[in-house]
Amino acid sequence: MSTRYITWDEATELFERRGLPESIWENLYEGGYALHTGDAVVDGNFPLNSDEPAPWDDVADWDIGYIVDGDLTITGALYDVDDGAAALVVLGDLKMAGLHTTCDPKIIVTGNTTAEVLYGEYSDKYLVFRGDLRAAVQVWRSESEPDEIGGTASGSLTPATLNAARVDNTATPLPALLTPELLTPTGTLDADALHTRLLAGEPLLLP
Repeated sequence: MSTRYITWDEATELFERRGLPESIWENLYEGGYALHTGDAVVDGNFPLNSDEPAPWDDVADWDIGYIVDGDLTITGALYDVDDGAAALVVLGDLKMAGLHTTCDPKIIVTGNTTAEVLYGEYSDKYLVFRGDLRAAVQVWRSESEPDEIGGTASGSLTPATLNAARVDNTATPLPALLTPELLTPTGTLDADALHTRLLAGEPLLLP
C-alpha cells in the first residue's frame, strides 16, 4: 500500500490497465492526482473541498484530485461544500456513511457503492457509478442526479426514477428511515442537518 503523486499521463495509463473506457475518464480534469495504491480505509470524513487537507499526510497538497486503486471505505462522510471540488476515482468498491455534495465534484466508482444516505444538490458535476448504488435514502436535487448508474439504484429514491440499469425504489417514507433530527417539519430531508450530523459522526438512520 502506498500513496504518491502521479501525472495525468500516468493516471490515464492506469485507467487503461484497469479497463476503464476513455469515454468515462475523458471527462476528468487533466492534471496531477494523488494515487493511493491498494484498499484504503479513511477513519472519519473525506473532504473534497479545495481548502481542506487530504486524508493522507503524504499527499497533503493534491492538485486535481484522488485516485484509489482498490476499494475505499470511509467511516464518515464524503463531502464538498465549495466550488473547485476535488475529483475522486475509485477503481473498486466505495463504502461510506454518507455523501453530501452541493458543488461540482467529479466522482467515478468502477465497483459498487453503498451508504446510509446520499444527497446531492448541484447541476455542475460528473457522477458515474458503474456498479450498484445502494443507500437507505437517496435524494438528488437541482439536476444533480448521477450521470450513470451501471447497476441497481436502490433505496428510498428522490426522484423516484434515476438513470440506472435497474431501479429498486423502496418508496419508504423518510420519517420511517431517518432520525427525527434530519427531517424538516414537512418530513423531507434537511440538507444542513444531514451535513452537520454526517461530519459529527452522529446516527443518520433509525435503529
